Amino acid sequence: MDYMKFSGGAHSLRCTVAALAVCVVLGGCGTANVHVQNNLKPGSPFPRSVAILPFSTAKDVLEKEKKPHEILREVFFDYFSYLGYTDLPLEEVDRRLTEAGMPVERDDPKNYTLSPEELAKILKVDAVVRGHILRANNFTGGLHSETLINARLEMVDLKTGAVVWNVEHEEMDYSGIATPSFIDIVKKQVENAKVQHAYHKTAEAFVVQVVQQIPDPAGLREQEVRLPEITELRTNLRPGRVLKSGEKVRVAFAGPRGHSATFDIGNWKTGIPMLEIAPGRYSGSYEIAEGDRIADALIIASLKDPSGFSGKKYFRAALVNIDASAQAAALPVTP
Repeated sequence: MDYMKFSGGAHSLRCTVAALAVCVVLGGCGTANVHVQNNLKPGSPFPRSVAILPFSTAKDVLEKEKKPHEILREVFFDYFSYLGYTDLPLEEVDRRLTEAGMPVERDDPKNYTLSPEELAKILKVDAVVRGHILRANNFTGGLHSETLINARLEMVDLKTGAVVWNVEHEEMDYSGIATPSFIDIVKKQVENAKVQHAYHKTAEAFVVQVVQQIPDPAGLREQEVRLPEITELRTNLRPGRVLKSGEKVRVAFAGPRGHSATFDIGNWKTGIPMLEIAPGRYSGSYEIAEGDRIADALIIASLKDPSGFSGKKYFRAALVNIDASAQAAALPVTP
């Protein structure tokens, strides 16, 4: 898709914007509502190993050749892997399905009507995640751009055939003429013209909403794998705050002493090192560089023991929003 070009003088543009100033900027479509049918409880059986099946999509979506179903599956795997399940890599899922004679085509949900027993035999996991794109759209035109993903996801326990959780959610990234400046509008249009990037950004916002509500068995598996426990996780983030170039994302937490600590900013920046500044006290930061940009990313802290087992924890109080296209205001120097 070609980048959107605008014509006309600055005066005409100002008149147009003024005339249409009643339009508003919309972002997202509310919080995902994950329906949990089978809560994880101590002492009760729960799926330990999970395979994420190839997501299917409506044929009219597939005909656009933008493959949002593949992007959503990959982004979902990236975030889902932080939960306490044992995840089968996507490539291995596809390989086992192909060897079993199952086409890894994503335009027909009927391809995945295998029984739980058949899937367990082929994939050798306890549960699967199914996904189906109901609607997807990427549009850029005039002073308006939007990218939308509407999808249905569910986890099925292959031992019982029961649905553990399911969700249908719609996420939209929208830009209209109420964007603060014409330059911002142009930037948004250019971003949206990069279709794969636009879908990836919207998929990440979709997945962040969903993964935060999925039951996490990490706590139930602590005795099984002795995961290091992270406590007192803190950051300098505030809801709605947008970080600029030169500012820092600061993360600190407590845990067992003598371990290796890192944190991730979603799957955008991973493995950011942290130091043990006092016994069992870990701290680290990431300085925003010019050109950095990310929206609605989770902070995920990780603590690894000498045996290689890692404990992870989300910071849920605020998401990371970075726009380093402009320098941050100079901060006063503390003497």
